[in-house]
Amino acid sequence: MKIILENISKKFSNTFVINNFNYSFEKKSYAITGKNGSGKSTLLKIIGNLLLPSSGIINYDFIENRDIAKKIFFSAPYQELISELTTKEFLNFHKKFRNPNLNIEKCLDDFNLTKYYNKKIENLSSGTIQKLKLLISFNSNSEFILLDEPTTNLDHDGKVIYKNQFIKYQKEVGIIIATNDDEDIINNDIEIIKLKD
Repeated sequence: MKIILENISKKFSNTFVINNFNYSFEKKSYAITGKNGSGKSTLLKIIGNLLLPSSGIINYDFIENRDIAKKIFFSAPYQELISELTTKEFLNFHKKFRNPNLNIEKCLDDFNLTKYYNKKIENLSSGTIQKLKLLISFNSNSEFILLDEPTTNLDHDGKVIYKNQFIKYQKEVGIIIATNDDEDIINNDIEIIKLKD
């Protein structure tokens, strides 16, 4: 179960954001770090098959490429959820397509979201929406979870929830985060990949 990147480059116009990047991601935890503009989010999207590299090869050796979307889950603060749905409707939708065994009530309790069960997503705060994104990320039946800036918009309690869920799942799946916030790197088991400007 690996994601292998060979000589991956990505440029926008004439500027390289990622240049000849090589790495093998296994079932463990990683943090892609670096200053703003160093290519963290770009690299994470390439790993998640959401953005094509300008050159290089990505080998998903644990699945046939057509199944990538079922085995990798990507989440970012800038992603939109279906705002017209209630939390209940959204989680039932997620359960149907990504995790048939999802215990919605328990997950809501774990993420302190029970009181938002019947509220529309469009009426939730940015922090509550981020917790909802983390909930579906950690409960997606994926082999790899990709989290871009995972604690954006979270208060202290939300960050504690993120930490607890990360620890709970880091031995079960591969987790790759992109961040420039040291608080997102919650233990020494996370392998650091530092990108240069």
